[in-house]
This record gives sequence, structure tokens and C-alpha cells, in this order.
Amino acid sequence: MKKIILTISFLATVLFSTMQAQAQVSDLEERTGKLESIIAKLPKMSGFINLRYQYEDGANSFDIRRARLDFKGEPAKWFDYRLQLDFASSPKIIDAFVRLKLHPMFNVQAGQFKVAFSLENPYGPLDLETIENSQVVGYLSGFNDLAGNKATGRDIGVAAYGGFFQQDGYNIVDYFVGLYNGTGINVKDNNKHKDFAGRININPIRPVTLSAFYYNGKIGPDGELAPRTRFGFGARYDDGKILFRGEYIKGKTNQKDSDGFYLLAGYTIADKFQPLFKYDYMRLDLADENSRQINYLVGIDYWPHKMFRLQVNYTFRTFIQKEKNSGLLGIMLTARF
Repeated sequence: MKKIILTISFLATVLFSTMQAQAQVSDLEERTGKLESIIAKLPKMSGFINLRYQYEDGANSFDIRRARLDFKGEPAKWFDYRLQLDFASSPKIIDAFVRLKLHPMFNVQAGQFKVAFSLENPYGPLDLETIENSQVVGYLSGFNDLAGNKATGRDIGVAAYGGFFQQDGYNIVDYFVGLYNGTGINVKDNNKHKDFAGRININPIRPVTLSAFYYNGKIGPDGELAPRTRFGFGARYDDGKILFRGEYIKGKTNQKDSDGFYLLAGYTIADKFQPLFKYDYMRLDLADENSRQINYLVGIDYWPHKMFRLQVNYTFRTFIQKEKNSGLLGIMLTARF
């Protein structure tokens, strides 16, 4: 009888210990799950640095082209945000926006972000194949804009975007339309007019994009408003190895008409090398034939590691006045983290 009681007591002790251990494991798993949930809602930080060297007409210089920190968060499936800062020259906000992801066909974005114009403008420095943007994108899409904005292709406003006819993980039709101050980044509007921009992309197959875009705005203070209008179209083929991209943009800035286009070709070898060629044509003022500039660019991108990229570009710039012709060598190392 005594042995039976001892056996029962032992089994009861083992059972109690097991249940207690399971409860502790369950409690630990619950706490871990809550911690993971909290961590998942915290902003994720990344960033990159662009170190650049330029040589032109005997003059050469090193500089830090960009030094950015990027914070992204998604507190809920229907809501996310982004804050991107640049410290290269003086600290400034590059992106600062929130997005309401309501439906694949309709979403809302508000804050400071890329303007819905041009096929190349949405490319960030980590994606753009060349060291600098094409001339026409720079002059007519808010980088070194003829309207006076140096805004990295961005503005402050509100936009709607979405896609239709999803197929194999991509949309056949994508759209992006927005209302903006028209004065660039980190500044208030200086007039009562709001600028409109819209872009539609048609992707008949995954590698192919056909794009059309339009911008209608005003520059200057109230009472002295002048037109700032642009329109354009472009096409892209990119299957991960073969790349072709080109676009044409025409614009009016105040009373000056400008236009330009570029053609870019590249081929990726072994996922590490991408030789490039670009023909880059710009007319700053259609009324002045001497304003024409044609750039011929040859270059190569090299990825020694997925977190590093080395870009080498040589650009030969030609003008109507041939004595102004010149060559520019640019080398840029990008380090991501």
C-alpha cells in the first residue's frame, strides 16, 4: 500500500511539474508573440551613402553626393508611412508621407513624395542606372527645374494611386494622380493655385511599360502667375537582363518652351555587370537654337556585393557652339545598410 501511495505521489509531482513547465512555455510564447508584434510595428531603418568623384577639363573633386537615412513603418495592413532624411550638405527631409492602402484599385498618399510625372522620375538613386538623371527629366520634372525648383523630383501634396487587371503579380494598368503645392520640398506654397500631375502606365506584359503623363501648374506669387505645364510619354523594356528605356517631354515654363528626350540601353551580365549607353537630347528654349545640348554617355554598373555598387560614367556633352563641347568622367560608389 505504501509503495502505491509513493508511486501516485511521484506521478502527481511529475504531472504537476509538467503542467507548470507547459504553462511557463505557453506564457513565454505569448510574451514573445507580443514582443514580436510590437517590434513588427516599429519603423525599419535603412540607408545609403553615395561617394562621388568627378573629372572635367583638368579639374577634379571628391564629394559626398548623398547620405540618407530611411525609416519605414506599417502599423496596420491598411496604413504605412515613410520618413527619409538626407545629411549630405545640410540635414533636410526628402520623403515624409503616409499612405492609406484601401484597395488595390484605390489608395491615398499625403505628405512629401515623388511627383506623378515622368517614367524616370520614380527611380531613386539606388535604382537609377546612371549617376545623374537625364537632362529633360532634370529640367522639367523638379530636379533642377526651369521653374526654379531643386526638389529631387518631389513636392508636397495629396495623391491617389492604384492598379487594374492584376495578372501574375503585376497590374496591366497603373495610375497615379495628385495635387501639389508646386513649390518643391520643405517649403510652403506661394500662391493659391494647386498644381496637378498624373501618370498612367500600361504593362501589356511584365517586362514592358508604356507610359503617358501630364503636369499643369503655375509659378510665381498671386497676381503674377505664369504657366508651368509639361506633358510626355515613354516606354520601357526590362526583363532583368536586357534594358531599354526612353521618353519624350515637352514643357512651358513662363513663356519659354522646352523639350527633350533620351534613349537608354543596358545589358546585365552575371548579375554583376551592366554596360550602359545613353543618347540624351535637350532644347532648353525652342526659340533659341543655341540652347540645344546632346550628351552621349557610356558607362558600367558593377555590384561586387548586393550592398555595394560602383558606377562609372563618361559623358561627352555637345553644343551648337562646338567650342563649348566637353567631357565629364564620373565615378560613384554606393554603400547600403
